[in-house]
Amino acid sequence: MPTSIAPPEPRPSTRRSTGYGSFDGHLGGGDSDWGGGSGSGGSGASGDAYRMAVWLGLASIVMLFAGLSSAYVFRLGASLEWRTIEMPAFLLPNSCLLLASSVSLELFRRQLKRGLSANARLLLGLTVLLGVGFLSGQIWIWRTLSGQGIYMSSNPHSSFFYVMTGVHAVHLAGGILALSLLFARTCLATEIRAGLQTFADVTAIYWHFMDGLWVYLFLLLFFWR
Repeated sequence: MPTSIAPPEPRPSTRRSTGYGSFDGHLGGGDSDWGGGSGSGGSGASGDAYRMAVWLGLASIVMLFAGLSSAYVFRLGASLEWRTIEMPAFLLPNSCLLLASSVSLELFRRQLKRGLSANARLLLGLTVLLGVGFLSGQIWIWRTLSGQGIYMSSNPHSSFFYVMTGVHAVHLAGGILALSLLFARTCLATEIRAGLQTFADVTAIYWHFMDGLWVYLFLLLFFWR
């Protein structure tokens, strides 16, 4: 007589939780965000990793400008052709734009800790505008100097001025891009998530470093004797 075999009992569905949401054959979870989801267990570790990456990048920039500074000081003491160019009239006001951008960025971060608001977005937008204004001012200063017949090859001081401020401007442009992306995200976001806060923190670290580096270059190029 044939033996009947009972069908196996259905096994309960298992879903494995990941840092990007639940896993059921695809990456799901709409709560994922840059640097980890909101409240995800890995968001803190991811934030630390991004901060470490920024600091490593800044260390390479320090080494670059340390080398340029060493060459500058050496040429200053050894070159007979050294002629210090006069400080461009707009350089000091333009520098104030960059300093103001760091102030507005810090005010934005304080607002962000309280929540996304119109004031927070306004402060971040102002930071972007001040950064773009500073970079535009630098371009205008270079054009003014070239109009006065002061070129990179004119003398050692003008060479270092163009090179150092130019390299700084390239790195600052990267910071403006990051600020612009952060501004776009704050405009699209409806709540603060761990990734958004991390993005704001690492961008602020980079931007404040560029601000401090500019102050250093300003003093080196026109007050180091």
